[in-house]
Amino acid sequence: VGENLTASVAADYARAFGTSLKGGADKKDKKLSVCIGRDSRPSGQMLGSAVAAGLSAVGIDVIDLGLVTTPGVGIMVRHVDCAGGVVITASHNPIEYNGIKLLLGNGMAPPQDAAEQIKKSFFDKRFDLAHSTDCGRISSNEQTDAVHVSRVLAIVDKEAIAAKGFKVVLDSVNGAGGPVTKKLLAELGCRVSAINDEPTGRFAHTPEPTAENLMGLSDAVKSERAEIGFAQDPDADRLAIVDEAGTYIGEEYTLALAAKHVFSKRTGKA
Repeated sequence: VGENLTASVAADYARAFGTSLKGGADKKDKKLSVCIGRDSRPSGQMLGSAVAAGLSAVGIDVIDLGLVTTPGVGIMVRHVDCAGGVVITASHNPIEYNGIKLLLGNGMAPPQDAAEQIKKSFFDKRFDLAHSTDCGRISSNEQTDAVHVSRVLAIVDKEAIAAKGFKVVLDSVNGAGGPVTKKLLAELGCRVSAINDEPTGRFAHTPEPTAENLMGLSDAVKSERAEIGFAQDPDADRLAIVDEAGTYIGEEYTLALAAKHVFSKRTGKA
């Protein structure tokens, strides 16, 4: 940040993205909107403002979600019917880095051909700039966490989980995931002990959720006599687990464990 990622670069990249979104034949006469969210890095607000300005310059309305998780932005893109989304985050990289992730209206990253088009527009500086009377409006929406929690509660057995009264230790590395994850766990009847849960962007340890970076979580799980520990990266799109003995279970296994549970409840043809 401040070297090859500046406010000017972010604004131009947003102009390129907005120009691409406007290029769809079925969208030319429709006023489009884009959601913007950011993790807790100190540079996020500056870059988010630049992205908002760039989108507005090409006539795209902006909905600023504020400090939210990357999955939360994907959910809100569809929830408020946006043409796309932008996430200001560098994921698990150190604090001096930041980045810009793009999402289409389906909440997914652009396919390769669309990404190449955006890249070309950015480097060629060919933007479909709006007339001064047709710049995009910028508004805010603070409902991301509530919508995200409700979506999760709709697909899990809340009563069964609450009946267990799990003791959980949560390490959000002072990223975006702390507030919403504490809300979710409370709704599920868990007893939560949170560490590094303030979204200051001042990462309490190296933010990648690997075994060597989560010794504090492992120790806390054992000392708190918790059943499980959860660790997130700064934008909360990665989750690692620590078991009741303080043993690290890598994030690579979380999807497999979730799939195993789903398939145990469903039957079908091989």
